[in-house]
Amino acid sequence: MSSPSQVSIPADTALKGALKGDIARRRALLGLLVFLVALPVSWWLFSRLETIWNQIMPLEGTAFMGAATLLGAALAIAPLAAGIGFLLAIWFGVDSVYQPRSRSCALLDRVIIASGLLVWFAPALVAVGSAGRALYEGRIHFVRPPRDYFLATDPIAFWQGVGFWLIMAGLFGFLAWRYWRPRLFPNAAAQD
Repeated sequence: MSSPSQVSIPADTALKGALKGDIARRRALLGLLVFLVALPVSWWLFSRLETIWNQIMPLEGTAFMGAATLLGAALAIAPLAAGIGFLLAIWFGVDSVYQPRSRSCALLDRVIIASGLLVWFAPALVAVGSAGRALYEGRIHFVRPPRDYFLATDPIAFWQGVGFWLIMAGLFGFLAWRYWRPRLFPNAAAQD
């Protein structure tokens, strides 16, 4: 028979007793781990793609089909896992800052909040940057369909393109603001 000091607590009981912030921080660390593993794997796969494919091409039949399928799956899954891991790390990291935790680290909390703000507001900043670049260059470029609209030759389409980027910046900024306002200004958000 074991002494009371040697009795172990089952894992599910330990999780039930953990604070929400601690659970969110563990999830954030898991997401960060997935990101840190999947990102170099993705980079390695894409940088060595020609070499890997040259080894697969001479294969025939089932071996070729299996190797090509595995390569395609790895090329699809690794970047997706890196992106999802990064987003989950940020999401749960921010969530952990605003939940009760057993211990806190002010410096880490500030880094997490700064990273979260940058990630959430990045689409709005990119859209504003695209509009600003168009104004500076006097031309706006769209990738699909590939088009360039010049202020000097096609001012209506040019200003419509600038307006599009400003509308998208407003939308992205509004959505990010809706997420961050109750976290950054809880008293102001509670009055709404």
